[in-house]
Amino acid sequence: MNEMKYAKDSDFPLGNLLAAPAVLVTLLVLFFGADFLANGNVENDGYMSILILPIAAAFAAALGRIATVISLSNSFASKHRAAIVSLGFLAASIVAIYAELTSSIIGFTFAFIGISTFALILSNRNEESSILLSIVIGFHLAVAYSARHVFDESNWAGNAAEMIDVARAASGSMFFGFWAAAIVLGLFLTLAMRGRIEEAGSGSWFSDIPQVFGVEGLSFVGAIFVVNLIPMIWLGQIDDLQVFSNHQYLGSVWALFTSLVIIFLAFCHAERWHVLGTLVGVNWMMYTFGHLQEIGNSFPELLSGNSFTNTIAWFFLAFWLNVGGVMIASRGYFGDIAPMRQKSDIRRWWQAHSYGILVGSAIFVGLAVRTGWNVLPAMNASGTGLWDMTGGSDPWYMKRVVDYVIAERSHYIFDADRAYPMGAINPRPPLFSWSLALGGLGLSWLTGIAVEEVAWWSVAAMPAIFGALIVLPIAGLASRVHSKQAGIIAAWLIALMPGHISHSTFGLADHDAFALLFLALAFYFWVKAVEQIQNERIFSNPSSNPLYLFAGIREMWSRSPAVMANATLSGISFATVALGWKGFVYGPGILFLAFAGQIFLNMIRRRESLPLTSAALQMMLTTFLIPLPFYAWPGLNLLFDPSGFQPMFYIIGFTLALGWVTCSFRDKPWLLVLGSGIFLMGG
Repeated sequence: MNEMKYAKDSDFPLGNLLAAPAVLVTLLVLFFGADFLANGNVENDGYMSILILPIAAAFAAALGRIATVISLSNSFASKHRAAIVSLGFLAASIVAIYAELTSSIIGFTFAFIGISTFALILSNRNEESSILLSIVIGFHLAVAYSARHVFDESNWAGNAAEMIDVARAASGSMFFGFWAAAIVLGLFLTLAMRGRIEEAGSGSWFSDIPQVFGVEGLSFVGAIFVVNLIPMIWLGQIDDLQVFSNHQYLGSVWALFTSLVIIFLAFCHAERWHVLGTLVGVNWMMYTFGHLQEIGNSFPELLSGNSFTNTIAWFFLAFWLNVGGVMIASRGYFGDIAPMRQKSDIRRWWQAHSYGILVGSAIFVGLAVRTGWNVLPAMNASGTGLWDMTGGSDPWYMKRVVDYVIAERSHYIFDADRAYPMGAINPRPPLFSWSLALGGLGLSWLTGIAVEEVAWWSVAAMPAIFGALIVLPIAGLASRVHSKQAGIIAAWLIALMPGHISHSTFGLADHDAFALLFLALAFYFWVKAVEQIQNERIFSNPSSNPLYLFAGIREMWSRSPAVMANATLSGISFATVALGWKGFVYGPGILFLAFAGQIFLNMIRRRESLPLTSAALQMMLTTFLIPLPFYAWPGLNLLFDPSGFQPMFYIIGFTLALGWVTCSFRDKPWLLVLGSGIFLMGG
């Protein structure tokens, strides 16, 4: 619809084209201002290399916007315009990279931003396009900002290993401080341009927001931006590494929670809950002042000590500020306090998008918990100063396999150092170790860093990413089985579950998180398939021919392709686990038990079981066939190994036997069918 709309317009909206350079200029002003405050001057030293990537990203965004309104006379080209534009961006990037006109990361950024902007603008998601550009440019400028600030290490009082950790923590704090400020500034600019300079989009996240975002809304977003400026500016004023290690500043964590408080205050203002909002705002302000005093910042003498008098002074200050806030709010100084007769715009927007926000927040928090306390110890092992991993010997053997894959570009099958001096087969399936190796090779190509060095980031970080991503299938399972509220609760439970966190931390390069992610994904697709199955009779007359089951599979693909597609995706997910972990049979085994239970219930209730059996066979056969070539390789001896592929033969056989008995003889007395089935299964 939007493609046809833009194609008919003769004039391209100038504001839509100005959005990309506006984001670029605004973030560059933020960067140069922050760099001036941090370093005291503005020089041309290294600025050209810093500006190349932001300019390339903004140029790609502008081209992507222009490409949405280019009308093609050729009918074939017009029909496949999206593919042609995407291939054009990819081809331009590849040619520029291999002609050594630009670096890999600039070429990748150009293609990614160009294609993403084209797709978003074509679907009339103008705001999402501007925010994506802000995130990408802000990320690069944050890296440059943190790298340009050099801390003085001459006054360091600890040992050298601790100094390395603190220096890295300081750079990380500056990076996240600037990036958060850049993202919020990009959001502020996007909302300020919406309906004024840039046309209002119709994306789901912004369609409920008024076309022209009001002064009140912009003031709240501006307050969030100011809050996120505080850590960035404060950290930029710290030059001594020893001073930084004392943590006498407000950091990004404080800015994050303060931003959440401001969002809650905006919600209270929209709902006319002025007293509640005032109490929350006053007490958070008091907490901030107390925290500043606690970390050693200067306050009046009456509030600076630890005596009883100082405590009473803090108590009276907090008490009377709360009393004054309640009095002012209850008298309507912050707006009308009459109860709302209908839901406010913010409440309606929250109800429409709370599921996505809370589940996305669970992913973010889950990744932060798995990473925040492990990154620095993993980068600087005690005693050696090299990379380190946790979790025992398994992660180290996984790193050995990854190193072999990177060096030889082939799987590590026979390891001469296992069961030395005889040697033995590497017992791990290839997919997980190859995902780590390919991640390292991709990062090396993207950044230009030697693969031996950057591969550590892939090996250490991928398990934490897999562990955080499990939130999505778990939330999807709970929401489909029960409700969206259950999905939100399940998302936060799995994100913060200690048992899962302990097996998916940064630096624990084992397959646990990988296997659990795809097992959960397989269960999700299976539930999605089962909930769409109808208990209607596919064939009026059943047949005792075993091929009757495969006729049911063919008919189900014709009648219910969505069911069979989801069953296939479930099987592909199980097969992915099988190619990364030999214990994958637990997943199909659990679903077989559920399938058998449902089959028995259908038999007693005289219901058709062929649709369910067809879906189950589709899932089981997909799980069986995809990993079969690996397990059947003669040198591995895993095909009929009880700890390898052997259980799948039993699961497939039991599924076929149970399905054949119950579906081919559905019109017989259920007790006779049940007895025959038990006899056949026992045999």
